[in-house]
Amino acid sequence: MTYRSIKLTDYQNLIDFWRENYFVNELDDIKHFKLFLEKNPDLSLLLEDRNKIIGTILASFDGRRGYLQKLVVDKKYRRRGIGNKLIDKAVKKLEKLGALYIPISCEAKNLPFFEKSGFKETDRVTVSKSRSTYPIK
Repeated sequence: MTYRSIKLTDYQNLIDFWRENYFVNELDDIKHFKLFLEKNPDLSLLLEDRNKIIGTILASFDGRRGYLQKLVVDKKYRRRGIGNKLIDKAVKKLEKLGALYIPISCEAKNLPFFEKSGFKETDRVTVSKSRSTYPIK
């Protein structure tokens, strides 16, 4: 298995992978994906097994905080520590840039996983504003 930075040329394979193992919406279009990678070079990772994507994590840094998104592991490869390794590698990249705080939004059912990865539930409430038609809960 090989970890590497996500490149723009991975786009269609990532979309297919996310569609099969998670979800895809208009926020994942090529224009926004390209902009994300340009603003956050070499922070996002994928894991391949025999040239097949089996895991991804998108990471970004705003100069103060780091953010993680699209932590997705192939359904056939789950419960093998891949998600934890992707988080660890992305967090190290963000910390190297100076991120001291890395919040993550997740569904309540996934909270135990993130707690095992070192995240702690806080009393902060996530709110959002979006022009997207995708329903953000």
